[in-house]
Amino acid sequence: MKYQLSLHYSAFMAVIKAQGTQEQVEKWYTASERHAIIGCYAQTELRSLLSIVLILQQAAKWWIGGLGVASTHAVVQAQLMIAGKSYGPHLFIVPIRSPLDLKPCKGVQIGDIGPKAYGGFSTVDNGFALFDHVRIPRENMLMKFAKVTPEGRYVPPVHNKLSYGSMVKLRVDIVGDAGWTLAKAVTIAIRYCTVRRQFNINKHDGLETQVISYSSVQHRLMPLLATAYGLIITGKSLYNQFTQLLEQLETNDTTLLPEIHVTSCALKSWGTRCSTDGMEECRKSMGGHGYSVFSGISGLFATSVPSNTYEGDNYVLSQQVARFLLKQLQLVAKGKPVTGSTAEYLMLLNQHMTVEHILDPQVQLGLFGLRAARLVADLAQQLQSGRAWSDLNMECWAVNLAHAEYLILKELIGQLKALTSTQYAPLYPIMKSISDMVIMGTFLSTSTILPSDLGKLNEAYRACMATISINAIALVDSFGFTDTELGSALGRYDGRAYEALWEATQKNPVNHGPDHIKLNNVVLEILHRGNNLEYLQSAKL
Repeated sequence: MKYQLSLHYSAFMAVIKAQGTQEQVEKWYTASERHAIIGCYAQTELRSLLSIVLILQQAAKWWIGGLGVASTHAVVQAQLMIAGKSYGPHLFIVPIRSPLDLKPCKGVQIGDIGPKAYGGFSTVDNGFALFDHVRIPRENMLMKFAKVTPEGRYVPPVHNKLSYGSMVKLRVDIVGDAGWTLAKAVTIAIRYCTVRRQFNINKHDGLETQVISYSSVQHRLMPLLATAYGLIITGKSLYNQFTQLLEQLETNDTTLLPEIHVTSCALKSWGTRCSTDGMEECRKSMGGHGYSVFSGISGLFATSVPSNTYEGDNYVLSQQVARFLLKQLQLVAKGKPVTGSTAEYLMLLNQHMTVEHILDPQVQLGLFGLRAARLVADLAQQLQSGRAWSDLNMECWAVNLAHAEYLILKELIGQLKALTSTQYAPLYPIMKSISDMVIMGTFLSTSTILPSDLGKLNEAYRACMATISINAIALVDSFGFTDTELGSALGRYDGRAYEALWEATQKNPVNHGPDHIKLNNVVLEILHRGNNLEYLQSAKL
């Protein structure tokens, strides 16, 4: 039930707590805590996966996690209509099944939408719900901010963006999850590639070379290790900022909301893509055994790949990031300061940067900022030249990636600086190498620097690669995953990869028991027909 109830806690209960009045929290949140009711968050529509503007009586929800079998209630995002006038989407608690026998409530048609791609989230009952003139009490509308009086009068929130806070939370959580899931895949791959030996027999000990020693493997896995650290560290920082935002929202202060919204959009879209692409690279680095379910990689990938789509398609989110940054660029053009600190690099547009001191953190941050600023300026120029916004999706995506990578680097550099004054100061060199790996890998893949600087950058990159590779096992061990959490025969802490793989195959029901007998009977029937010459001759006639 781990995954099946995950959205009961992270979405249903979280939204009630963030959007409900004290009375509503006491009624619904308390009941949810003791599992007197089980809930889900129903937003996605069947007709348009981005549209939530449908009247409740006609709404058709789809893909809702926890709705297919388990949920008794749903927080439904639907259009608020009063006397024929629309007041926009609001949140309503809608009973959908009886807690006593799980039978659908009147006017609600519900069910499971079926298996998902790659066999992922097989334990999660993603479901559909059709509402046909469902009636609920006025008190079931979450009214911490916007309200409807008993007389039917609409009372708008003090600020129209106050209700966005709970929606941001899911994206904030995804950033950290993307880092930790990539960390699992990298841990499995690095451990197995350390155990696995292939080719180039050593004359001294007669052993083949550890696969992790090959530069091609190091170049595939070490940047992913660095990315996992970057996502985890930045994800924690983003969550702390979100906690601060929630405290501000309690006083109707939305100052932090636009910046955290955009930051979560940028990091979610960049992080989920890097994480899922990285998992596939980890799988391939492990050779043939990586394709086995027992490697643990396929399960991680299957449950992570939809994160590129849910809570906002990555390419669509990038347009929100681009719009925010264009507004900040307009402020800079008018000689005004940018809003917040995440876009302060736009002030660098008229500056000249050099890679002479490529390992200097401030030079690195400046270069990343200048790259992002130039991409935002180029996007603005494209709009001014008359290109339609709908034709600039890929330019928005490039802006999003550059902005996200700047945010990752900024957080890494900030944490490195703080590290020097703590008991963990001896870890500075290796953590600096991780930060450098993120930076130089990006420079090399995006052609950010001039060709004349490539030699110096490549030399620094190789040195960084060597440092991380030597410490790779310690770095993945520091994530602290247990063998149970990894769920991998090949990524075991004790290095008994092949013994664990053998044990796993012996437990395969196909090799013994009823399944074995059934399959044998099918094969024997085929063989019997193939050896029955009389049957074959009659079949030809």
